[in-house]
Amino acid sequence: MADASFDAVVIGGGKEGLVISNYMALNGMTVGLFEQKHELGGALCSDPQPAPGFIANPHAEIIAFWMSPVNYDFKLEEKGLKFILPEVMMSKVFPDDRCIVVYQALEWSKDMGMPFPRQDIIDKNLKELERISPVDADRMAKIVNTKLWKWLMLTYEILFNPPPLPGERDPMEVLMYDPDEGFDPRYPFMTEYELVCDLYESAEMRSFALQWQYFNGIAGDDIAPVQLATLPCPAFAGLAGMAVAEGGAHNVAHALQRSFSEQGGEFFVGADVDQVLVENGRARGIGLADGTEINAKKLVITTTEVGQTINRLLRDVEIDSEIRRKINNLRNDRSQLFWGNMALHELPEYSAASWNPDCGKARWVFFGDADIEYLYTEYRYKMQHIKPGQWPDKAYPSASITTQWDPSYGPPGKHVSKVSEGFPPPASWLTEREWAQIKKEIPERIRAEWQKYAPNMTPDNVIAAHIPTPLDMQRRNANYVEGCMYTTAQIPSQWYKLRPIPELAQYQVPGIEAFYMASSSNHCGSLGSLGYSGYNCYKRIQQHLGLRKPWEEAGRMW
Repeated sequence: MADASFDAVVIGGGKEGLVISNYMALNGMTVGLFEQKHELGGALCSDPQPAPGFIANPHAEIIAFWMSPVNYDFKLEEKGLKFILPEVMMSKVFPDDRCIVVYQALEWSKDMGMPFPRQDIIDKNLKELERISPVDADRMAKIVNTKLWKWLMLTYEILFNPPPLPGERDPMEVLMYDPDEGFDPRYPFMTEYELVCDLYESAEMRSFALQWQYFNGIAGDDIAPVQLATLPCPAFAGLAGMAVAEGGAHNVAHALQRSFSEQGGEFFVGADVDQVLVENGRARGIGLADGTEINAKKLVITTTEVGQTINRLLRDVEIDSEIRRKINNLRNDRSQLFWGNMALHELPEYSAASWNPDCGKARWVFFGDADIEYLYTEYRYKMQHIKPGQWPDKAYPSASITTQWDPSYGPPGKHVSKVSEGFPPPASWLTEREWAQIKKEIPERIRAEWQKYAPNMTPDNVIAAHIPTPLDMQRRNANYVEGCMYTTAQIPSQWYKLRPIPELAQYQVPGIEAFYMASSSNHCGSLGSLGYSGYNCYKRIQQHLGLRKPWEEAGRMW
């Protein structure tokens, strides 16, 4: 006899688990949500870092959840969730005191569930770019006027829907084969370096794009999924949504939990799910590590990383050996970052403010030179092969000072900044002792580079720093295999309708009924902490079980 029973049982209380649990409860189901750790939220967490009195987001920082359908379906603003959208979206400052500043040009219709561009802001961004490179400003203007909006809309169609079934329209192929408004047919086969050189003329724009892509887990010599490979293009027009979660990223989880509980959902923390119970080819519940059994009357949904799902939760279930083999061969060697926080006495004062005083007000500030050849030929390799005391000759960090927009993140008059640098090695590539030494060295590396662009970023301006390594990331969150923040690398063979592998791309395991997967290992990963995987998995479940269609009820596109 089961110890408890629910219509739907959900494994994992991170953002995907919270999202899909809300949709199950919306349909009047009894839902039990089981989380291994002591609290819900997963990557939607906030800690008192890097010193007492400060709030920092250890994982999810670039929050695009303000545009998520989930936000509107469950009226999360009424549950206390608020977002701040900074006027300046991003910037890059150069050693010669020039800079590129990009202003926020994206608006979102709550009613229609679709974006709208602010043409006046796009024009402002093009004027800023023209100061650095008239040729690139002209090229960007042509892309904006002819192709960019179609690229963006079809990208949203991909992000907010499950991968196509056989016979369904494939938005990716629409973009590939439209001779007038689609992508250049070479782009799916180009390395990121080739692509940024094709899109942009100046070393400044090329280096800005490539530095940002290192930050996104895409190296210069990588061939990336074309939607991800071209992400800088709409961003440079201002069409990206880098919001600040007021009071901390964990407030997104709080709002989702409140919505879930108000609908009658039940959640359990400290509940280590050990296996999915399958009888006669159908998931009937879960078994916890302490021996407790939970019955699922209608379905079981897991939001754990796919390797844990296949190798632990389904270890005693007979499934195709090819599936197990392919899952064990997945790559996790991308999207590692040095990703931490610094507490500061005062805001950095950028020398490039003489070029544009708004450069330091950006949601995300990148600093580094425009040496595109070094970024391409040496930087990524040297970063992936660091050893204690052995770093690349040049640094390309970034910073985001959250207290500029939400002072509650720090004590009065003090500031906290997310800081990062891209492409350290996967967790297993260094020993624990080596990582411990690297962890001691990285804060000073970033601070010293920062001071080149903001002279007041002296050691005396830093109150404290806490910058975890990929090993730390893996230990904190088991879904981050090798410290990969997207759970599995977002490479062409592991993205969209191939993610994580073709056999599992529709959120199900062949041969197991009433069992679904909605983790960031599935389409379409963790981009912007939007809860895409949970939302899109729900759309497939809706088709199978005849559940509600909130997007149609609200008259939204997605």
